[in-house]
Amino acid sequence: MISGLYSEEVMQGLQARDRAVFARVYEHFYPILFATARKYLGEREQAEEVVQDVFLRLWEKDFTLEHAAALKSYLFRAVINQCINHLQRNRMLEGHHAEIQHLQEESYLCTFIEEQELRERIHHAVERLPEQCRRIFKLSRYGGLKNNEIAQQLELSVKTVENQMTIALKQLKAALLDHAEKPISAVTRLKLLLWLASV
Repeated sequence: MISGLYSEEVMQGLQARDRAVFARVYEHFYPILFATARKYLGEREQAEEVVQDVFLRLWEKDFTLEHAAALKSYLFRAVINQCINHLQRNRMLEGHHAEIQHLQEESYLCTFIEEQELRERIHHAVERLPEQCRRIFKLSRYGGLKNNEIAQQLELSVKTVENQMTIALKQLKAALLDHAEKPISAVTRLKLLLWLASV
């Protein structure tokens, strides 16, 4: 009963939030509005959501039309506008997701590069230690040997090994932290301190 839907009586019923009138309008227009939304959005769930929103606003908000015959175009325009807003919001979200992913990749790359630079700095600093000092330090740091084990292996006293380790740590701290060739970040400084403390 299409003609009945474009009457002043239906307009007044909608404005007065008459459930029976609203149900008639909903049942009549829902299929075609859903098809329109689906054409724009593609996905069924999104199309249903958009049409539901339009009917919800029709129910909740006061509206006026110049004449009752404008109801159909009013509903179509509302659905199309809602679809456009939905698409714009999705594009914006996709843009944000892409940007976040890009930043995460950049952050990972920066961290990776910093780690590589840090390893190189440590390697160069260790290699610049005096020969005996370097040998003892490597046995301790990389070989996992205790001072008495190093002393036994190198036929040195434990006191000599301890002294050489003290010299190694002082020189490494100076080279890596106090007189670093390049400026170092607070995070890198902390990592170096922890590395030196773990020896």
